[in-house]
Amino acid sequence: MRATVSLTDADMARPWAWGPYDEEGLRFALLMTHHELRDLAVRLAALRGASPTQAARILAQYHQAYRDVSAVLATVPTAELDRPPAESEWAVREVCLHMLGAEYGFLGVCRFALDRRRAGNDAEPSDDEWSAFSKPRGEERKSALATLESGSVEEIRNAFATIHIRALRELGDITDEEVDARSWYWDGAMGLRFRLHRFEEHLRQHTIQLDKTLA
Repeated sequence: MRATVSLTDADMARPWAWGPYDEEGLRFALLMTHHELRDLAVRLAALRGASPTQAARILAQYHQAYRDVSAVLATVPTAELDRPPAESEWAVREVCLHMLGAEYGFLGVCRFALDRRRAGNDAEPSDDEWSAFSKPRGEERKSALATLESGSVEEIRNAFATIHIRALRELGDITDEEVDARSWYWDGAMGLRFRLHRFEEHLRQHTIQLDKTLA
């Protein structure tokens, strides 16, 4: 904390890379530190024999992040959605559409990995397999976002609630034996645990952006 609390916005843009994640700058180092601490909390609780599954605990962390972004959007009027805060900076609507698009993407990746694991298949999916699974979900995502391009802030808040509740329902039954199943995305093969934590971290990253935008 002492080493980082005085870093400036310019410092946050300094180059930093973690594997294929090489475009976010130093801010991503802080996000990954938070990610690792959240994962540590889940793993320690599991070692103590606590009853909720690790996936349930990760999703609870994600739920906290969802409530935080909901609190930010609770005070945003529709008239402010499309006003850019500065040159080359995203307006609130653009930030929200990006966040919502990622929610759909993360859920699809996790669901695909879970379905394959439960079918006894941990092999990397072919392009045809991935296309067959992702095409209907991609169309659903595209349709949902299209309605929000000129929608009200209430519609955006409702959209966040819809995909959030869906993620909790579709992923809430992941067992401790399944939580490290392999999954594939643009960044290659990662454990399902990593993907689940990304829900929270991505929301937190852009909730901070929303705070900055509104300020």
